[in-house]
Amino acid sequence: MRLLLLLAALLLGACGYHFPGQGGALPGGVERIHIAMFDNQTREPLLENRLTTEVIDIFSGRSNIRQVAIEEAEAQLTGRILSYDSRSISYQQGDQISKYRAGMVVAVRLQRSDNQALLWEGTVRWHTEYDAAADKMLQGDDERRAQDELARRLAEEIFSRLLDDF
Repeated sequence: MRLLLLLAALLLGACGYHFPGQGGALPGGVERIHIAMFDNQTREPLLENRLTTEVIDIFSGRSNIRQVAIEEAEAQLTGRILSYDSRSISYQQGDQISKYRAGMVVAVRLQRSDNQALLWEGTVRWHTEYDAAADKMLQGDDERRAQDELARRLAEEIFSRLLDDF
């Protein structure tokens, strides 16, 4: 049994298998990246700040990728928030809303700085649910927390897709 496990580990390691988001480097071997403020094409304010901050934070944890000023960058990461919506999905007795689902769709591009060659392009989407509240102030707080979670999850997804070549 041990021999079989050892053989499986060697084969998986030899073929380049890795867990999602654990790939070696950015496309094109980029090591110095500039992350631009994402463009918000929705009517919901501040989503671009939340998402850009989360993307920067997740890239900050990598030792082989440095975030630099645009003048020093080998590539630039740009993104557009294409849509955001929050809709009721669950009701209580008397047609009272009990739960909402918030969702966001983001288009992302990684381009070389010198010749603008496209290294990677993709669209990511995520949704999360949050409870309804009778108090509108609490409702707004819950939606902002849902937006924070969306930004974090989307940043993780962007990072994971950029590092995975398959």
